Amino acid sequence: MAHALIFGASGISGWSLLNQTRVYPSETAFKRITGTTNRPLPLDQALIPEDDRIKIVFGIDLKTGVEEIVAKLRDKIPDIATVTHVFYTAYIEERTSELMKETNAHILKVAVQAAEKVAPDFQAFILQTGGNSYGFEFPDQVEIKTPLSESLPRIPEPWASKVFYYTQHDLLAEASQNKTWTFSEIRPEVIGGEGRKKLIPFPGTTQGYNATFTDTSQDILAKMEIFAALNPEKCGNGAVINVADGPTMTWARLWPRLCEHFGLVGTGPEDNGMSIQDFVGKHKHAWLGIAKRHGLSERMAENMNWAFIQFVLVDFDFDREYDLTYSRKLGFTEKVDTVQSYTTAWERMRQAKILPPMGL
Repeated sequence: MAHALIFGASGISGWSLLNQTRVYPSETAFKRITGTTNRPLPLDQALIPEDDRIKIVFGIDLKTGVEEIVAKLRDKIPDIATVTHVFYTAYIEERTSELMKETNAHILKVAVQAAEKVAPDFQAFILQTGGNSYGFEFPDQVEIKTPLSESLPRIPEPWASKVFYYTQHDLLAEASQNKTWTFSEIRPEVIGGEGRKKLIPFPGTTQGYNATFTDTSQDILAKMEIFAALNPEKCGNGAVINVADGPTMTWARLWPRLCEHFGLVGTGPEDNGMSIQDFVGKHKHAWLGIAKRHGLSERMAENMNWAFIQFVLVDFDFDREYDLTYSRKLGFTEKVDTVQSYTTAWERMRQAKILPPMGL
């Protein structure tokens, strides 16, 4: 029987893997589901239903050495040797691309070597990467030709050396040679997780408002990763597989529908010269009032990675839709309406008391 081990279970992707392995592709596909986190995350706080198969263990800091992680895994997970499928969604933000590559290569290497020691019979290792493998970080320096297919070559130097996903893929390719396990790289795009009729202009540019893209919701991503893990004969051997909700979108189509969910009217961009970070800072007092009234975290606004939101909504002003031909050929046919994926994520955030209730 299958036993899933999820490194990075507290993140948006890891959480969805915890949730989806319970039921996808069936409620009996995994006999055991184990998530690891650095900090404590009780099941009820994670909004994961009580399930005898699921266990979340904390104190697994991949920045430490292999032997430390091996000892903790064996101590905290008595049946760790039965793990059959390993999912890796861990990630650490650093100040520079060099540090990003060094740190994230290190923690992946620790995870792989630890998994080999504690679960010698595991079959599949799933690495989650992202659109930076196609050069999203350098749209002014490299050519981004859509639709983006997995068969495209890596971006040229000197930019390729700044993409730590390449380093991670190469690390797994080398580590899996002549082993009984195989790996897959699953490549999402941007991961969606998370009164009176007021006009809400799009915060980016006109070019960005009309640029094409394919969002990847947390549930579709988790299902693709599970599909790859359970089908190593056709998804393994280092295969790179795009994953997205399905339809090609533009913010011109998506923004009005997202705003409608909140009873607002989404309109095209207005260049007011203010970054998202500055806007949030200017209106911080409004969030503090909402947080106090509804028992939410008052620090949520300042803890959010608004620089990333700025990157996605404003700086991503180029076409970047994915080609999903390969995943469909493999037999993965799941898709979801992109608006539905956003509203589902927001409802989960309300349940977790990250967002206030509707109707304010």
